[in-house]
Amino acid sequence: MDDAPLAAVLIAEEEFPGIDLHAHDAWLVRDGAVWLVAEAGDEIVVGRVAEDPARVFAERRRWPVPRAGRGHGFASPLPDGGLAVSGGDTVTVYAASGQVRWTYEHQPWADQRTASAACTADASGHRLIATMAGPMEAGEPYGGDLCVALDLSDGRRLREAVLPSASAGYVFQQSLTDPGRLLLNAAQGDTFFSLVVTSTQGVLRAEPLGLDDELFAGVGMHGAVLKLDVGGAWLSRYEPGRADVSVDAEDVLPEDLVFAGHRPGFLDEGRVLVAVAEEQGSAETRHVILDGRTLHPVAELDYPGTDCFDPLALGDGTWLTVEGDTVRRWRTGAH
Repeated sequence: MDDAPLAAVLIAEEEFPGIDLHAHDAWLVRDGAVWLVAEAGDEIVVGRVAEDPARVFAERRRWPVPRAGRGHGFASPLPDGGLAVSGGDTVTVYAASGQVRWTYEHQPWADQRTASAACTADASGHRLIATMAGPMEAGEPYGGDLCVALDLSDGRRLREAVLPSASAGYVFQQSLTDPGRLLLNAAQGDTFFSLVVTSTQGVLRAEPLGLDDELFAGVGMHGAVLKLDVGGAWLSRYEPGRADVSVDAEDVLPEDLVFAGHRPGFLDEGRVLVAVAEEQGSAETRHVILDGRTLHPVAELDYPGTDCFDPLALGDGTWLTVEGDTVRRWRTGAH
């Protein structure tokens, strides 16, 4: 890694009240764009990050919180301008006008403290893929949570796949350049699963990729995805047709540092942006650029006069940081 720090240059900033990066749906990749999701007062607000790097948001959309005082669940913007919201026992789809298009009721999870749903439209824009509790029969062992395909026009149940997890917390992400690739993280206590969800020839499948104790992280591009060990001990890169790449923090980072945060991602095709710290989840992080192929450090970033925690790479050479309600967009400067 170069000894001289690389300057982080601020290019835009906007206020986005109510954002909480600890929420499962706070940062989403949907339909070839990056979105931020916030709950501000009695509204769900989603902001689409602008393609123009001189701006932060291209648009914002607002809907009423379905259950005021109980949290909104998992909100996912839809390709037609609507919104899907998954809760503990319902999936609700809103039209762009804000009207409820349909609501699908399902059995609640047995453990509401640990379980949380997620949803996303598939690449066709005709189906909503959602996680929900599986059937529970008296005296029978629980078979696992479900991944279910619903018709986006009317909420009809089309097909399902049984997941390896039970009463887990879920997050769906898409590849930035290939919305058809659906990635699903499932956190079940101290057990973690990362699954690729596909629907071919009328069959829905959820199949593991890589190790169970590393989760999909940040922006994936052109078939390549990053996976981060939940403790920050290693970072991996997976891409069909190429050898898997995995680096241990103790081998590539300065002494006593691990990969931190939750969203290391592709800054562009050739670079990865990641937070590092003395322990995973630490609020005291440093941001490092890695080579996109080898995952070896190239340079550390130097920020002028601001504190930043978990950087959000956007795939176009820029990235976001969130500090309170302020969202800032950055690019790299010269040495």
